[in-house]
Amino acid sequence: MSKERDRAPLSTEISPPKSEVDLTPSVCWASGVEVERVHASVDAPAGDRLAIGQTISGRYRIERELGEGGMGVVYLATDEQVVGETFAIKVLKEPLRPEALSVMREEVRKTRKLSHPNIVDVHSVNVDGQRLYVLMEYLEGKSLDALLAQEFGRGMPFSHAWPIFRDVGAALGNAHDHNVIHSDLKPANVFMTTSGRTKLLDFGIARVSRGPLLQAPSGPRALTPAYASCEMLEGKEADRRDDIYSFACVIYQMLCGERPFGDVDALEARESGGRVQPLGVLTRGQNAALARALAFDRSRRTSSVEELLQELAAETYLVLDKLWASRHSVLVESAGPEAQRTVSPVASAVVFNPSPHSIAVLPLVNLSGDKEQEYFSDGLTEELLNSLSRINELQVAARTSSFYFKGKDVDLPTIAHKLNVASVLEGSVRRSGNKIRITAQLNNAVTGFHLWSQTYDRDLTDVLKLQTEIATAVASALKVTLLGDEAARIELGGTRNPAAFDAYLRATKAYLAYKNREEVQAATAGYAEAIRLDPNYALAYAARSIVLLTIARNYTNRAVVAATDREAMVDARMAIALAPDLGLGHAALAGAFEGALDFASAAQEYDRAIALDPGNSWILPYYGHFAVCMGHTDAGLKALRRAVALDPLNEFRHRTLGLGLILARRYDEALRVLGNARALAPHDPYALWNMGFAHYALGNYQAACGFCEQTDQRHPITLLFLAITYDKLGRRADAEVILSKFRALRGDAASAAYVWLYAQWGQTNRALDELEGAIRLRDPYLVQLRMSVLTDPLRNEPRFQAIERELKFPSN
Repeated sequence: MSKERDRAPLSTEISPPKSEVDLTPSVCWASGVEVERVHASVDAPAGDRLAIGQTISGRYRIERELGEGGMGVVYLATDEQVVGETFAIKVLKEPLRPEALSVMREEVRKTRKLSHPNIVDVHSVNVDGQRLYVLMEYLEGKSLDALLAQEFGRGMPFSHAWPIFRDVGAALGNAHDHNVIHSDLKPANVFMTTSGRTKLLDFGIARVSRGPLLQAPSGPRALTPAYASCEMLEGKEADRRDDIYSFACVIYQMLCGERPFGDVDALEARESGGRVQPLGVLTRGQNAALARALAFDRSRRTSSVEELLQELAAETYLVLDKLWASRHSVLVESAGPEAQRTVSPVASAVVFNPSPHSIAVLPLVNLSGDKEQEYFSDGLTEELLNSLSRINELQVAARTSSFYFKGKDVDLPTIAHKLNVASVLEGSVRRSGNKIRITAQLNNAVTGFHLWSQTYDRDLTDVLKLQTEIATAVASALKVTLLGDEAARIELGGTRNPAAFDAYLRATKAYLAYKNREEVQAATAGYAEAIRLDPNYALAYAARSIVLLTIARNYTNRAVVAATDREAMVDARMAIALAPDLGLGHAALAGAFEGALDFASAAQEYDRAIALDPGNSWILPYYGHFAVCMGHTDAGLKALRRAVALDPLNEFRHRTLGLGLILARRYDEALRVLGNARALAPHDPYALWNMGFAHYALGNYQAACGFCEQTDQRHPITLLFLAITYDKLGRRADAEVILSKFRALRGDAASAAYVWLYAQWGQTNRALDELEGAIRLRDPYLVQLRMSVLTDPLRNEPRFQAIERELKFPSN
């Protein structure tokens, strides 16, 4: 990945003005921090505020005041020389003194080497008359202290808090590697952006404030007592272990809503014999790790950020990021004595042996000056990635794995090794209206040699042609023979209508990020708008069909499910009518047939889809799962393994392979694969359910129960598994109670589930009655009927065999 612009992180946090305290949850903030124990100089001109509309240095127009801290006032400013550029400008309260500028610029020089995606950036230190000001990155979002106060007063769940720990740890670790100490880490200095990234603030100013610039000669140091170590409070020279103490204070507060020692500082707590109270949300080992980081004596304190995070992560199946993964080998640990089969290397521990024609497409950097255009740069990356995946000779890393590195300070060799690819395509996109400029660069990740680069200026109406040009150039640089039909497929199903393309990209972004039914429905509406603008947009029809199938699988009303399935079928057929060779269209139609229990037709469409688009990482897992369910285990597992190879950092791919292995009754291998899925997403309930399922099939009922009990006890799948497992453990009364809860949630909508349950309870006739009902309701989960171990007790029953014949499973 090419180096970032030469910018240094140097900033302070601010408190918002009173008029902005109660804004909506996404508040616009600047980089800054409220510094305690710092007294403004009596020489500071009173009321010396900048006016709205005023221009500073003849270039930066003040738009509004963002807030005020102990050292300065921060404003939002626009750059009148570069359209669309916005900055936070911190105007220091102290009057300009001769040494001030040199001290500040020296601090910039020292901290410039800290450029990091989790550290707020500074652009320059400037003088305007008697004003000294810092031009900084402008952030939108909310500080951690505000987040805790407004939403998590009693603490965050560990799963919510861990990504913040990880990002702050990455920032601190980077600073410590460069011998830079933060010295004032606290929740107000941790900022959560609206894009989901955590930024650490106040690198630089806290240190400058101890010098002649912002501290009276007899004044105390700039620090926050509640988060400061004993050594800092005693005035000793800062050490990285002081940052670790502060970091541990923040971690403790995030998890329970309270500081480790309440309202007293470290010195007072030490004097009174204070002890850190263990937290119920942590294991014994994790509490011990946190207590070591909070040791009063520096010599007894955890020595590095990496060590602290490793100890906190050791029992939570977390994949450690580049911050510490480059220094330590990590294993996925087992859940207990019954689960020793799950020990496995993390997914990133893949032998590096890339195909010469393998490539990863990194997210194009949005240079439009408008964060709202992020969907466009991401969507364009996705379309380019899909275009390349249609070239048969190319092995293209899938979207989830490529986008895993977005915004992370990771070099090309590391990316190549994690994704097992020989080359990496990166670039940027700048959009202005319907005009776009794309710069693309291809690098050999093995040798480090630059292979090809090009800049394209195009109108949005030529976006299809542009995708073809880039894909063809990449293929040529990699010495790939591009056949005529492949060149035609690159543009297959697209549009030349800029507004339709824009609606399609917005809908795709909504669908890929969805967390609830409403967001999925918003994606459907977006694809509908794309179709309205271009009725011949085949890809939009295929995409809407897939989203409709997603909606159908999440409804309990069978009438709604049936109607939605019919709409999905119509859209899929329309996509194929417009673009007969569109693999995604045939995959969507296969899914619709699968939902209708027309397995023979679904098999034909899946075969057609995989033949047309064998490198499509979306089609592969669905085709693979279906093939295994039909008894074609070799072909299905081959497709599922290829999906994992193309998308190694996507937990969904690993857990789908794990489920395929369970259906193929390869339980030990399934547990190893599901261990990788859980390493990538420690709290993913699907991985836990499938691990429980595998242990159940092996007869390890206690272990199976343990995995299911780690998931949400209100979720229907948890209830189903527990009802089945409790019965095997002799807890029939508990199983009956769980079944009643399941029935209250799902009613008749989960008819196939009752088949599995009653079959395992030994109530054969009841199970067969439910199976006949499931056939009438066209329950899509009957696709697993042929291979599931749960239906084994029914296989010799004549009624079951008649139903199997009725479903017309394809022959083996």
